[in-house]
Amino acid sequence: MTSFIAWLGVDSRGPTSMYFASDSRISWDKVPGVWDCGQKVFAANAGAEIFGFTGYVLLPQSILGKACSFIDRGMRASSASESFETRVAWLKDLAEREVAMHPNRRIEDFTIFYGQRSGMGMPPNSTFHLHVISWDSKAKVLSAWPVVLPSRSGVLKTHGTGKAGVDKWSDAWTLSDQGNTSRTMFSAFCDSLQAKEDPMSGGEPQLVGLYRQGPGQVFGVVTERGPSLHGSLLLDVPPGVKIEWRDQLFQRVSANGELLKHAQPHSRPAQVGAPS
Repeated sequence: MTSFIAWLGVDSRGPTSMYFASDSRISWDKVPGVWDCGQKVFAANAGAEIFGFTGYVLLPQSILGKACSFIDRGMRASSASESFETRVAWLKDLAEREVAMHPNRRIEDFTIFYGQRSGMGMPPNSTFHLHVISWDSKAKVLSAWPVVLPSRSGVLKTHGTGKAGVDKWSDAWTLSDQGNTSRTMFSAFCDSLQAKEDPMSGGEPQLVGLYRQGPGQVFGVVTERGPSLHGSLLLDVPPGVKIEWRDQLFQRVSANGELLKHAQPHSRPAQVGAPS
């Protein structure tokens, strides 16, 4: 019931950024109707950490909401914050405790994606990490493993029921004259949603990310339907709100979709047809 993509941005000096994007649709087996306002990606305000999930909604949504709250309020023990390995172990332990409290007859498979940055500034002072934590409901096992990061910009993971559609559009954008860039990866993801490649994915795109410095970032996304945050369309955005906005071409825009002063304009490559 999800389309998810994670990617890494790299320049001549090394990794510059990591992003997660997701759709906002939640649906239920044997229950008609969908809900297009479900938050699926998260960012800590007090740590260089971002999160996303696919699969069963209730548990990972609860786990990641609590994880961000604990991090932001300084409630994670210092020993669990020492390194990216101890932070992964902490999140896995939190997930295991939540799973243990959940009625087994109702739990389903889910996968958590955990992005981090150690240190800050230019490489080698900063390094990015991506780990996957996955619950197998049949084996009743929670596993965790790292994802090897590439040396150039590229997609790290696509996942969920919308994976095939995201891969299709990602391949088309990657083969275009714009190649492997953050803007092509997000544009491809938005195209897969707009084309309705997966009936179980929908709603507004959601985006979080990490830069070389600073904590996790939650981005607002502006589409032809207006500005949204965490998958919810906004009727009004108060002036002075400190948040970055991106449109479907990954352009830096205002909440009303206007290109920011000095922002680099992006365009759709001729080789990639617009989604119908």
